[in-house]
Amino acid sequence: MFKAWTIIATVYLGLTFIFYGYYYFVKPTKLEDVYKSWDGPSYTLTALSLYDPQIAHDNNYILSVNIKPAWNWLPAHFPLYPWLIRAFSGIGYFQAMLLLSQFFSLSTFIAFYELVRRLKFSKSPLPLTLLMMLLPPRWFIVSHIGATEQVFLFFMLLMLLFWHQKKHLSAAIFGSLAQLARPQGILLFAVVGLFALYELVSHKSKLIPLLRSYLPYLLIPATLLGIFTYFYFQTGDFWAFFPAIKLFQHSQLLPFRVFSYPAPNVETFWQEINAVNYVVYLASIFVLFRRRYIQLGLLGLIFFLPLIFLRHSDISRYAIPLMPLAFIAFEDLLSRKEFVVAAYLMSPAIMAYAVNFMTFNRAL
Repeated sequence: MFKAWTIIATVYLGLTFIFYGYYYFVKPTKLEDVYKSWDGPSYTLTALSLYDPQIAHDNNYILSVNIKPAWNWLPAHFPLYPWLIRAFSGIGYFQAMLLLSQFFSLSTFIAFYELVRRLKFSKSPLPLTLLMMLLPPRWFIVSHIGATEQVFLFFMLLMLLFWHQKKHLSAAIFGSLAQLARPQGILLFAVVGLFALYELVSHKSKLIPLLRSYLPYLLIPATLLGIFTYFYFQTGDFWAFFPAIKLFQHSQLLPFRVFSYPAPNVETFWQEINAVNYVVYLASIFVLFRRRYIQLGLLGLIFFLPLIFLRHSDISRYAIPLMPLAFIAFEDLLSRKEFVVAAYLMSPAIMAYAVNFMTFNRAL
């Protein structure tokens, strides 16, 4: 185990050194492009202001027409990552942001490896983990900038691991930490509820013992209520999250509005990658159900359905919670030596894509 962890850490840190090294040794602005990539600056400003509109206004360093002067968009950012950034802000807010991002990215890969190894989802957990460091390319970017996806994934994977081991209290604690990181955490509670219903019906489990074993998972909605209470004290509005998220106009009643260029949040008509995303992730869910990985299949389905109603070009990023599930579903192909070697031989192309993307997808 520790040998595998060492390999994972060495490869990840090597890739990170090469990627950041390009910025630090070649670009005259050093790591500025990394610091400025969305959504890092919005999280650092949230950490600095703690949702206080006046502090955000007085310290605003985000030059974007999409930033509303009322600052009522801040509660769209859940507090765990901003709290951690603020806790380590003695080294600088952006520096703390990046340090935490790298810590949680590496931790996510180790958690994924342990999940796959301990639950025997793959005979080759290490190659599968090494491949996930590069693919999909959008994840490579997110794992190297200020973002909460890696924080959320880390806690989600730990929740899945302990849930499969029927260590429900530990799983619920990690689920509540995932909720603190991102709004999608409440979907984890929905998955637990659906699986409990599945157990009740298919296995004819007794209701009272079943409810008692799943009782700890109420920590997840309790955490959500705690976040809303915190928003009330910081903003005066218990429901501040909902008008904040509505400002971004992401969700639509009609499906597949990502293919509606020109439209808000849809920057290009060149969207074939998103059509591929829909097919690949839905196929992975089918495979999980066929293999009787019911918990993973339900999780994938609950996270997939909202993507259909998302009007945003960046489906690849919003689908990141589905990524480890797809790797498990297609592990027999993805863990092959040919696939892993090809990905690493083409890693310069992935990094070139990342550099080009980050040059334009920036906040400052």
